[in-house]
Amino acid sequence: MAERERIEVISSSYRFTHTLNLFLYTMLIITGLMLFSIDLTAWLAYSVGSPLATGIPTTEPIAQGVQWARAWHRFLGHVWGALIIIYPLYLVITRRLTTFIPLKKGLRKQIREAVAVSKYYLLGKPLPEDIANNMDRHNILVAHTAILLVVSSILLSVSGLAMVYRDAIGLDLEGFRLMLLLHDVGFGMGVLYVLLHIFAVLDPMNRPLLLAMFGDGRVSLRWARNHMPKFVEKFLKKKEEEERIQEQLHM
Repeated sequence: MAERERIEVISSSYRFTHTLNLFLYTMLIITGLMLFSIDLTAWLAYSVGSPLATGIPTTEPIAQGVQWARAWHRFLGHVWGALIIIYPLYLVITRRLTTFIPLKKGLRKQIREAVAVSKYYLLGKPLPEDIANNMDRHNILVAHTAILLVVSSILLSVSGLAMVYRDAIGLDLEGFRLMLLLHDVGFGMGVLYVLLHIFAVLDPMNRPLLLAMFGDGRVSLRWARNHMPKFVEKFLKKKEEEERIQEQLHM
């Protein structure tokens, strides 16, 4: 296989889901902040609510903007909730979920890899040869931050649904306050994940991955061999098996 060849490391379905999730999460943050801190976002609520309140003299523009934010936050929350349930299930069913593969390593190996990867990102120190040679599509830090994302998503989804349907489930004021607290905790964890994610993807080493995410999902084979050799090994093995099956079918 020529070194100039490019291989797919991010599927089209993942790129679509990532883009949709990016849009939904951003809109949920904006509308959520409008509900969480009306004083700080009054200018935004006014900008949105002013056109909506035109012709309704009894309605304040800010109040109208807040109602708009609440309606869209609830609607987009349901769409986002469906997305984070359906797509992971699809990955599990089709056996394409690779994020947590590093967790199969022993605890000592996980710790050693986590320390090595952290030193790379924070201090610029190269990875030890044995760790670099065994790097898969995702490293151990990605796997653990993904757990943070899962917990955040669960807290946001469960608490959000409980607050929206509080009357139907008989949620009292104390229960509502607890759900609101869990929602805030989930949001904080989600923001932490996003910051860590942005910090990692903006590293110059990961530029090919960033371009692949918003491009055709492919990177050069040379780059992949240097940064995810285990993934390339599996990719080439799968490709050889597919070619062998095709040859047998045409015999």
